Amino acid sequence: MKSHQQFNTDLTRRSWLLLATSALTGCGGGSGGGGGASTASAPGTGGTGIYQGSISGFGSVIINGVTYDNSQAVMRLNDVVVSQDQLRLGMVATVRGDRTAGTASTVDVWSLAQGVVSELSAGQFKVAGMNILTSTTTWLYGTTALTTGDYVSVWGLQADVNGHSWTATCVVASSASTDAVSSGLVSIEDGQFKLNGLSLSGAVSSLTDGMLVRVQGTWGSASRLSVVSSKLIDSAVVAQSQGHVEIVSDVEIEGVVTTAPSGTGFMLGSITVAALPASYSPPGAKITVGSRVEVHGAWVGGVLKATQVELEDELNIGITEIKSVLQQFTSLADFVMQGQRCNATGVVLSPTMITALSRKGAVFKVKGVKSGNWLNVSEMELDH
Repeated sequence: MKSHQQFNTDLTRRSWLLLATSALTGCGGGSGGGGGASTASAPGTGGTGIYQGSISGFGSVIINGVTYDNSQAVMRLNDVVVSQDQLRLGMVATVRGDRTAGTASTVDVWSLAQGVVSELSAGQFKVAGMNILTSTTTWLYGTTALTTGDYVSVWGLQADVNGHSWTATCVVASSASTDAVSSGLVSIEDGQFKLNGLSLSGAVSSLTDGMLVRVQGTWGSASRLSVVSSKLIDSAVVAQSQGHVEIVSDVEIEGVVTTAPSGTGFMLGSITVAALPASYSPPGAKITVGSRVEVHGAWVGGVLKATQVELEDELNIGITEIKSVLQQFTSLADFVMQGQRCNATGVVLSPTMITALSRKGAVFKVKGVKSGNWLNVSEMELDH
């Protein structure tokens, strides 16, 4: 682990950088076979960069307010190639591409936790030994409300430096499975590998003490996980080139501040952010432990050197744009686009749009605000 820097500054609104993984995002490369903790190659200079954040829109993929054309991109969900219609709002994604041109070459999405919900209470629950924090900005799919015993997959942002608590950006409930995923810091005590209070067995030989990882496996008992594969959560940002850390010149990450900011920076999850000099947005806003921010800068020598830091607010987090076919249409008060339930009763439609609602394959563009598990649509148009 890197030493924690402490920083104390007035920071401001939209800025950039996340440690999220989908898992929360150390998304990159494939999961290591045979338990090897995989690393991922990362782009350096030449117009490419790495951009991590929760998905806030579709048509292309929208990350941290930037729209990336993914029509030529390889998209992977937990290392399986997928089409865009299998992704959901709030899933944390890592885009490799050109931010200025708005193009993506790869989009990687990793869940950070999978397992059965336990210790459910207001604003939090546990799964696979992890403490999952929820809020009005968390997108929920597959159920209208979580209950103890539900099997879920979780995407989100690291909420403390030890990788035990995570802020959920997307939770998908599905049928029960023996698969389990847990993300956090590995500890080794008397030769016993542990993660989030779970004992690890199986393919653990590549794990080291203090490593921030996502492990996948099956349950040997309620507190023992037999590891099948593992991956470094920050492998999308940390690139090894002949044994030296490569410079990634353009990086943008959404994350949660995990140490008190000082005059020189702060910790974003487990990432050290050097924020001097950097511009902050909005002017006068204060960043504290728990603030959700975006950080834009360069990855140099294991540190994120920020040029811009932006504080997110719940209103902006909830603003969503989707362009897709109507997957299901019951009425303007209840239709589905990109797997998301929508309500557009406040929108006035032209006769052409009303006719198109019944036309198979018609593509619409909507914009709205999250309200519970629904998207309340304020703008809707037919995409010609």
